[in-house]
Amino acid sequence: MSMFREHWIGGLVAYSTFFIVSLITTIAISIIYTLPMVWNPTISLNPIKIVGCFTVAVLFGLWPDVDIKSKSQKIFYTLLFILNVVLIVFFGRYLESALLGLFAMLPIMSKHRGWTHAKGTMLLLPGLFLLIPIYAAYPEWYSGETFLDAFDALLGWDELPRVVRTGLPFYVASFIGYASHLYLDGILFRSRKAQRRKARVSQ
Repeated sequence: MSMFREHWIGGLVAYSTFFIVSLITTIAISIIYTLPMVWNPTISLNPIKIVGCFTVAVLFGLWPDVDIKSKSQKIFYTLLFILNVVLIVFFGRYLESALLGLFAMLPIMSKHRGWTHAKGTMLLLPGLFLLIPIYAAYPEWYSGETFLDAFDALLGWDELPRVVRTGLPFYVASFIGYASHLYLDGILFRSRKAQRRKARVSQ
């Protein structure tokens, strides 16, 4: 099995396992304690968001290999190019487009299995799914107001927890996909497959 196929299947299987267990737990606790089904913020029951979370898990299962010429790199740079065009042409978001382009250069500048394969990145990079809803929901951040005005507004927003909660299922999905990649590469934990691969290389 190629590493590309191994990683996208790994991300899909890992998130599918989590989603099924989390969904069963959500239903069981909702029935036992008569709670609304939305009590569990780690998964969404919206069909579109469910598909989105599975897609994110698979993509983040591939993401770490964007630092080397690979199918993963082709997929991500195609997606980043399309997103950049959409930001510029349809939304006129030149600052966001520039930041996206700057971020897109970072993996190419690093060595293979550098920061994209770090455990810290696995925790931090999915955090974009928590920050983007805040940025999108509150125009004070990019409406030309000063940073202090925006910060004062942020402190007064009672809706902030709800907005962060909307991104949580995607954070969890991206984290699980990322973790599956590091696991299969023998970085997160030393998997048997990674041990066998290392043994073959050393022979």
